[in-house]
Amino acid sequence: MKNKKLLSDIKEYLKCYENQVLEDWYELIRHISVSETGEGIETCCDWIQKKMEEIGIQVTKYSVKPAPVLVGRFGNDPEKKTVLIYAHYDVKPAGERKLWHSDPFVPTVRDGKVYARGSADNKSPLMAHLKALEYFIRRKNPQVCLFSGCFSGKGKREVIRRKMEVPVNVIFVFEGDEECGSRGLEEFLAEHRTELAADLVFFSDGPKDPSGLPIIALGAKGDLSIHITVETMNRNVHARYAPVLPSAAWKLVEILGKCRSKDKILIPGFEEGILPFTEKEIEIMDKLPKSEDSLNTIYEAKSSNYGKDFYPRLLGQPTFNICWIKTGANGVVPAKAEALIDCRLVPDQDPEKVFQCIKRHVEMMGYDNVKIENDGYIPSSKTDVNTPYLPAVEEICRDIYGEYVIYPCRPSSAPDYLWTNVLKLPAIQVRWSDADSDNHAPNEHLSIKEYMDGIALTVCALQAVSEINEKD
Repeated sequence: MKNKKLLSDIKEYLKCYENQVLEDWYELIRHISVSETGEGIETCCDWIQKKMEEIGIQVTKYSVKPAPVLVGRFGNDPEKKTVLIYAHYDVKPAGERKLWHSDPFVPTVRDGKVYARGSADNKSPLMAHLKALEYFIRRKNPQVCLFSGCFSGKGKREVIRRKMEVPVNVIFVFEGDEECGSRGLEEFLAEHRTELAADLVFFSDGPKDPSGLPIIALGAKGDLSIHITVETMNRNVHARYAPVLPSAAWKLVEILGKCRSKDKILIPGFEEGILPFTEKEIEIMDKLPKSEDSLNTIYEAKSSNYGKDFYPRLLGQPTFNICWIKTGANGVVPAKAEALIDCRLVPDQDPEKVFQCIKRHVEMMGYDNVKIENDGYIPSSKTDVNTPYLPAVEEICRDIYGEYVIYPCRPSSAPDYLWTNVLKLPAIQVRWSDADSDNHAPNEHLSIKEYMDGIALTVCALQAVSEINEKD
């Protein structure tokens, strides 16, 4: 283990500062920051800015709408590499409170796991990144540890003597609108492209593979949201008229059934432009564990066993998913029916072209009073699997977790394209939340151990990047 000595030191450090390392994470969770409603966004952002400044980071708050962006900087040595670290401080709404076993905005520890909205997505990685930099700063400046766990057998406080330089320049970019599509961030990054120049973008956002192994992801699927509305009458009518009056619900079901049947998308042109996997990416996927049974067990699903097709389908195929359908009331023929369609797109699908394909396909069905709206999209992204930074990140994951998996393109969406397409930088993300962390759902949670390991991961990543000689 190349990082054995460093990891040993990190473990000692985290034991020494455990109370503060945990309490800062808990305090961030307590700051409600729901981007969908705007609740608490400004207050949470200001708290993070203050915390960053306390650590010693130079921070600028930018008034990006609808949520401010924080850009923090530490170090400006032209001889060192620069790592841009991304995270988001906003969260999804809590949803139905009755489904939570404890207050969603009060971190509650049960069986070594912290339950709260944002505990995993994305406030644990955000704080872990800050604590990783704080580790280097505190190791560089010897001081007396004032927290529990730092007492010798004789009751004396132990003094930290190990000096350690921050090995790279660090730029932090923290946003507060990721859960609503990172509105305004693309324009901000394009405007500030020069001052945000870096060698690598590194971030963590999302759970492990269903097998329980951390994921090194080199890209993300895009996300296209489509709202379909069908109206057949000016109001709902009694169900006795079902034999003679048109049901908006049935028309919507018919439309959706003509878009996707079983596992096949029936929309002409939908799958055009898909970038095929390279030989190396196929080789990587062939080594991935059989995770379908674990996934079915976690969610008590009765899904098909895809065998070798599991990961090619999960990572390499676009989706046409019905998120929700709204229609009718008790005992009526519905006059209106709506559906939200979520399409996860793979490289190099064009979201605008895909939307036009769907719209044209539905219009050609000949239904009257059907409205199709583009509710927004996030482009897909991809970092070359041959990037020189990948082996270094692999070695770190091996040392910390033992085993890991590589996703050439993760199946979920993220604003990863902002780094690869806008800033033109390689981006590597390591997903280390619990496989069943239930992001966006009731009782979202994260293991304390995963949070601590996430701090160690960022520390080792910064060190590893500094030791890579070639940039290409």
